[in-house]
Amino acid sequence: MYLVVVSIVVLGKLKDEIERIGRRALEKGLIKILPRNPNILTVSSLLIAFPTPLIVLMHVYWTYITALVLLTLASGFDMLDGLVARYWGRTSKLGAFLDSTLDRYIDFIALIDLWLIHDGGFLGTIFLLLALFGSLMTSYARARAEALGVRMLGVGLLEREERLLLILAILIIYIITQLGSIIFYGLLLLAVLTNVTAIERLLVVAKSLGGGP
Repeated sequence: MYLVVVSIVVLGKLKDEIERIGRRALEKGLIKILPRNPNILTVSSLLIAFPTPLIVLMHVYWTYITALVLLTLASGFDMLDGLVARYWGRTSKLGAFLDSTLDRYIDFIALIDLWLIHDGGFLGTIFLLLALFGSLMTSYARARAEALGVRMLGVGLLEREERLLLILAILIIYIITQLGSIIFYGLLLLAVLTNVTAIERLLVVAKSLGGGP
C-alpha cells in the first residue's frame, strides 16, 4: 500500500513537471508550429491513439513499442490543446466539450491496449471492466459536480492525467520485462484506484452539497 501511495505522488509530480515542460516548450517556439485552433489538437490526439488496438493485436515486440509511442504522442497532444487554447485565448464551450468527450475514447483505447496485450483470462477481463467503469465514473462525477457548482479540480487519488501516466508506465515496464503479470496486476491496480477515486469524489460532493457529516 505504501508503494502505491508513493507511486501516485510520483505520478502527480511527474504530471506537473510535464505540464511545466510543455508550457516552456510553447514559449520557446513550439507554439509557432502548432495550429492555433486547439480543437485540431484534440481531434488529432484521438486519431493518433485510434489504431493502437489493431497494432498490438499483431503481438510482435515492435508493435508494443509503436503503441507506446503513439499513446505518448496522443497524451502529449491532449495536454497541448489546453495550453494552446489558453495561450491564444481560444478557450470555448465547444473545445471543453470535445476535450472531455474524446478523452473518454482515449481512456478506453489505452485500457483496451493493455488488455489485448495480455488479458489474463476471466479475471483480467473483470479488472478491465472495473477499470473502465471507474474511469468513466471518475469523469462523470467531476462533470456532474461542476455542473452543480462544486469545484473538482485536484480532487481524487488518480485524476485522468495520472491515470494515463500509470497506463504508459505499465506498458513501459511490460516492454522491458515481457512479464504478462505486469499487465494483469496493472489492470488490477487501475480497477482499484479508479473506483476509489470515483468514490472519493462522490463523498466530497455529498459533503459539499450538505449530504455528508
